[in-house]
Amino acid sequence: MNLYSYFFIACASAFCLTGGSAIAQETKVEPIIIKAERNILLRSFIDLDGGKRVTHAISIGSPLQVHYTYDADNGQLVLLWKGGFLDATPMWHDRGDGSSRPLGTALQVGDAIPQIQRLSTLQSEFKKDTVGSGFKPKGYTLDASGLPVFKYFTYGLSVKDATKVIDGGQGIRREIESEGSANDLYLCLAKANVIEQKDGKYVIADKAYSITVEDGTALKPVVRTIQGTQELLVPFQGKIIYSILFNQ
Repeated sequence: MNLYSYFFIACASAFCLTGGSAIAQETKVEPIIIKAERNILLRSFIDLDGGKRVTHAISIGSPLQVHYTYDADNGQLVLLWKGGFLDATPMWHDRGDGSSRPLGTALQVGDAIPQIQRLSTLQSEFKKDTVGSGFKPKGYTLDASGLPVFKYFTYGLSVKDATKVIDGGQGIRREIESEGSANDLYLCLAKANVIEQKDGKYVIADKAYSITVEDGTALKPVVRTIQGTQELLVPFQGKIIYSILFNQ
């Protein structure tokens, strides 16, 4: 009997053992779940809408069950969610692909582009990369509670970027501060199909969250429309404090 005959018999036996089905049995994998019993950080790849992958993502988990992901390549918050922290199965099972995913439904609050940019006019579009900004990540330090304060250099400014969960898990409070000042810089707080100002908040209609800006009267936030999409901008002058609040 030659090699091909042995191969034919082996395949026929396997076909019979599976009841005539050629469909392979899938092996169930036990999920690798990361809990946030204290403030915790995890680096991984994170996938966003439209197939975009953040390759230098840092996800921060809180025991208050509100978590977020920061894109260190752009100085931008990209995801926010409630509930469990992360499923690290795609990253750590077998060879893995380096990615993790939020547990539950995450709100995409940023597009993995630089949040602070220079605009020559209020009709200028935000760039999709850091070209011309001199952007350079400078890592982060941890505060007394173990939460990161991200640091980066952009447009000649040293910037500190800190986020904390609001007591009660209503959302997060962000404080972005620079040393020095530069002209024509804007911070993009949100993009959506519709942004409505109501009861002192900016309601991000299709994203299930709202934004409040501290000292908004003096800062004068602007809602503009660019190529059919509305954007909430605020001039970046020294320090910006704002909150992202869940609508539900």
